Amino acid sequence: MKAALFVGGWEGHSPTDFSDWCAALLRANGAEVEVHDTLAPLARPDAMRDVDLIVPIWSSARSAHRPEFGNMTKPEEDGLLDLVGQGCGIAGWHGHMGDAFRDRPTYHFLIGGQFVAHPPGWPDNPVPSDDFVDYDVTITRPDHPIVAGIDSFRMFSEQYYMLVDPSNEVLATTTFSGEHLWWIEGTTIPVAWTRRWDQGRVFYCSIGHTLDDLKVPQVTEIVRRGMLWAARD
Repeated sequence: MKAALFVGGWEGHSPTDFSDWCAALLRANGAEVEVHDTLAPLARPDAMRDVDLIVPIWSSARSAHRPEFGNMTKPEEDGLLDLVGQGCGIAGWHGHMGDAFRDRPTYHFLIGGQFVAHPPGWPDNPVPSDDFVDYDVTITRPDHPIVAGIDSFRMFSEQYYMLVDPSNEVLATTTFSGEHLWWIEGTTIPVAWTRRWDQGRVFYCSIGHTLDDLKVPQVTEIVRRGMLWAARD
């Protein structure tokens, strides 16, 4: 299996640290890993036909008003859609995949969702650590190979509120309290899902604000299995 990691964007989210963790995890599972610090190769999809898995680790959460943090061009988006449509998988986590490239709605159609808030960090909390809450992650498809044998668990981090595609196959969810935004009390939002894009497989997990989040054993295993599931057979 050959995996291509696209790593960059806003350095405040330390994308290189996440890349190192991800590359080590994939290599431990027998993958050949190449790391790109630019999205330019996506605009030349014919040169990437041997890639089985793409992992975006692109921190562009602020790109809506700071384009220097790494927007995706239309040719790059088209190349990504072509690669996945032809059978290359795509997998990732948190804002590195779910809040990247806000100006590319078809990218979010591809991945099946878009981050919109993490109460209490709404609309903008000046103290990032105050955005963390205790929340439950409920496994909803215990028969799926990505989450089989993994019990529901508890996290202390950002709890992602997302707009999601109803065609996703949801593997895990979280339910919001009304402590910070009373009008969303009891709302259940997907945490992990899979979907298809023509011949390609898509996996996403909203957990992963910090490396410690990804190192929670249940999360590590879900992300590991999710990447291997998404990769081209």
